Amino acid sequence: MSSDARTEQEYAVHAESLGFYRQQRLILADVNLDIPRGQRWVLFGPNGIGKSTLVSMMAMRMFPNVGHMTVLGSRTVGGSDIQRHRRRIALASASFGREISPIEDPLNVVMDIMRGRFGNTWRDHTQDEIDRAMDIMERFGIDYLAGKQMTRLSEGERTRVLICRALLADADLLILDEPTTGLDLGGRELIMRELGKVGTADDNRTIVIVTHQLEEIPDGFDHIALMGRIDRARYDDYCERHPQIYSTLEGNPLPGSVIFTGTLEDGLTSERLGALFGLDLDVRRVGTRWTALRKI
Repeated sequence: MSSDARTEQEYAVHAESLGFYRQQRLILADVNLDIPRGQRWVLFGPNGIGKSTLVSMMAMRMFPNVGHMTVLGSRTVGGSDIQRHRRRIALASASFGREISPIEDPLNVVMDIMRGRFGNTWRDHTQDEIDRAMDIMERFGIDYLAGKQMTRLSEGERTRVLICRALLADADLLILDEPTTGLDLGGRELIMRELGKVGTADDNRTIVIVTHQLEEIPDGFDHIALMGRIDRARYDDYCERHPQIYSTLEGNPLPGSVIFTGTLEDGLTSERLGALFGLDLDVRRVGTRWTALRKI
């Protein structure tokens, strides 16, 4: 096995010089990221920086135009094998939620991921699967939704349905994109409690949580990838190295990129986040949670 192949097997996610452009706009540029298998990571950055685009590539729902990404040892390229690889990945995101039929029963939404996992989309669910789905929905306070329709759910309820669905998959790679979207304080804290249990569980799953709120980093997540705007010199060098990129900066901001990877303690400093958001911030850890306030 070559050294490159060993590297790709060692990491759940390996991105190298990755770029993505659409309609003459470069959204991501020069993304380099290694997430070892079995670790808990946070993908953190401002709105509109390309976080959801990057995790869509991790979930093999989008593919880079430039560079490459390997997920669980498999290159993220289209092909007949893509569905087989996707069964090892569980994604909870609002964009995926929009693909679900509005008249679907939330219980079926949660359970249906097991059909994909076992490679049979037509078989009936077992009583054990129904019980497991109801148990996890009860943990997240939404067992009362069984028998209703997705169209009747609030945004917060839909978010919790998608989280339950992803957790039930027992996937090798679990990706939660903004898992507290649409939740009030009580709902958010319930989710944080349950995701903290997931984060501290003794298992081999790799878990990535995407957020732009420090307060929404659960217990057990100890590594972070910060995303921000690539600087102009690095952007120019990247475009020179990849002349196939067809994009323009006219009327567009600089694309997003990964600007730091490491531990939460090293990444979540007042200076680093202040520079990222252009604010004079006071970043603190309170118990197992993080917070940031603008200095007055």
